[in-house]
Amino acid sequence: KISVSFLGPLGTFSEEATIGQFGRNIDLSPKDSINEVFNSVQSDSSHYGVVPVENSTEGAISRTLDLLLTKDLKICGEIILPIHHCLLSKNKSNDKIKTLYAHGQSLAQCHDWIMVNLPNVNKVAVMSNAEGARISSKEKNSASIASNKAADLYNLNILFENIEDEINNTTRFLVLSKQDVKPSGKDKTSIVIATKNKPGAIAELVSPFAKNKVSMTKLESRPSKLGLWEYVFF
Repeated sequence: KISVSFLGPLGTFSEEATIGQFGRNIDLSPKDSINEVFNSVQSDSSHYGVVPVENSTEGAISRTLDLLLTKDLKICGEIILPIHHCLLSKNKSNDKIKTLYAHGQSLAQCHDWIMVNLPNVNKVAVMSNAEGARISSKEKNSASIASNKAADLYNLNILFENIEDEINNTTRFLVLSKQDVKPSGKDKTSIVIATKNKPGAIAELVSPFAKNKVSMTKLESRPSKLGLWEYVFF
């Protein structure tokens, strides 16, 4: 079977994206961090890795971009997944909830809803939403933000559904491997460029795309970590 690693544990949106892309007849390999997903593919422990790269509400996932620079892996696929968050708890209402567990991105994606409905709750960021669901399944008067699948997995009540602030909340995932992929005729190409820090550098960098009528869907800068205020451009 094909082995695919993803940000775990089971019950995350990363797992949902992985199954949507590869089906269920695979070896699912949940990892504790995005770093571990990259390392698993780099070391041939997994054939493919699935990592989040961008959310429509909160923007780029910086850790994924940084690791694309340092690991010798290829982007061989893209998954677009609508994200719908649920408030989960062992409680049957949100009246006595004191602690809320979720991934930092999910807390941000549900910020306005939390402020209105759980204004005094203690928000705790965890490695993944599924991990937050697991913790809240063992703690009294706690809740988590996760998918309805996580509710089934950890035997939690769904108190509220679709609590994300943006109804079109969507996350883009990348499929990583060590192999190049053949052109399909409907491809996106991702590149990383470094340029000298001088006036007009970015204009010079993007002008060939316009000249050759290439559509740019994204331009993102990240620190190169080679010098102060030096950047690379995705």
